Amino acid sequence: MNIAGRILVVDGVPTSRITMKVRLMSACYEVAVASSGVEALRMIPVLQPQIVLIGASLPDMPSDQLCLELRSRPERADLPIIMQAKGPDRIAALRAGASALIDDLDDDLILLARVRGLMRNDPAGEGAVLQGCLAEPSTEFLRDTRSRAVFVSGQPATALGWRHALQGRLDFNMKVCDAERALSDAARGDVPELYLIAADMHQPGDGLRLLSELRSRPLSRDAAFVIVLRPERGDMTAVALDLGAGDVLPSDMSGPGAATEAAIRIEAQLSRKRQSDLRRQENQRNILWAMTDPLTGLHNRRYALPRLAQLFDQMIGEESSLAVLLLDLDRFKQVNDNHGHAAGDAVLRNVAQRLALALPPDALLARMGGEEFLIALPHHSAQSALAVAEEIRLQIQSTPVRLPSECQISEIQVSLSAGVAVLGCGQAEIDIPAPEHLLAHADRALLNAKAMGRNRIVIAASALAA
Repeated sequence: MNIAGRILVVDGVPTSRITMKVRLMSACYEVAVASSGVEALRMIPVLQPQIVLIGASLPDMPSDQLCLELRSRPERADLPIIMQAKGPDRIAALRAGASALIDDLDDDLILLARVRGLMRNDPAGEGAVLQGCLAEPSTEFLRDTRSRAVFVSGQPATALGWRHALQGRLDFNMKVCDAERALSDAARGDVPELYLIAADMHQPGDGLRLLSELRSRPLSRDAAFVIVLRPERGDMTAVALDLGAGDVLPSDMSGPGAATEAAIRIEAQLSRKRQSDLRRQENQRNILWAMTDPLTGLHNRRYALPRLAQLFDQMIGEESSLAVLLLDLDRFKQVNDNHGHAAGDAVLRNVAQRLALALPPDALLARMGGEEFLIALPHHSAQSALAVAEEIRLQIQSTPVRLPSECQISEIQVSLSAGVAVLGCGQAEIDIPAPEHLLAHADRALLNAKAMGRNRIVIAASALAA
């Protein structure tokens, strides 16, 4: 059985703990239980739960105190916490840092929808690549730097009522628009941090369809979404959460207590969105660093080999040719031995820059390690690949590399050797090698170039016949 995630249930009532454990385990969650706040605090560092579910009755501390205690610890600051709370206790729970509230733990549909929603945004499992975003132009004049929210309802008066209720409680720039305008704005990159959407506008469920549409679009999918439901439509709460809403609010926000609770819950969604943005940015940086050579800024071997396989398959599908070049700097060890590693690093950086400038936009260029570089040229025949390699060789040979001031000499002459192998478009299917075989042919050709005296290009014999 696949485990959907780990949950810690904290409740002082034994029957509630047992019942909740059975219900969550039946939904394929791994569940542990704690009978008190102190026990929960002791278990969490060991268990590392993805969600903590806190009931209304704890024997040693109020539920909101346990929530505050968890939020006060940096390593638990973004731990999703679901709390059972009713009436005036709801605002206290939200202010303590609850991620979501449950009125009644007996409502399986809403409880499990809340759990699924929080699991979906679990920071430990988040690996989505950050999409490109459109930044607003800078200005020297006054600019509203507040968070932006868009309120969407079938009747403008309804959305204006939400804005009136929340004004002064949220430091937001709040814009009211219809569904069509929200979609057109999102299509051109004008996306707010948060959407507040009525579940039913002109037709039942059309607000949920708008939510689904915005969540499916690359430019708007990472916004925070809150759905507003009329009291008689409470059965749609689980549907809204499963479609991607971070929270669901009642439509009546006119009372002070209702408006305060709504404002806290909306602010919590915005906070979660910001944390998610930071995690995505960090993930993107980690991915970039993992696939980039820090010295030259080129792609590294980890990126190059899978990308070469993709280009290989693409060229076969297009019945086109693919040239692979392996380049190696001649006698590079002597540069390090005679002039120091600062000189060696300067040579590698300089050569990498020249290679990048010499290649067409669709070429793959990577540092494979040490002084060896890989180039893959889609749609290049053996003759055109040889011409590119020879042009690079002559350019590297003819222009000395300037060395850092701490080196004993100001510049140094370098040269390179290269091996070339080509997947030809005329090869029969039975003769088509695998990408690693093409790379091996280029490597053998490079060894031949070294053996023949260096500073030369050798093309693999199989490529000449292709």
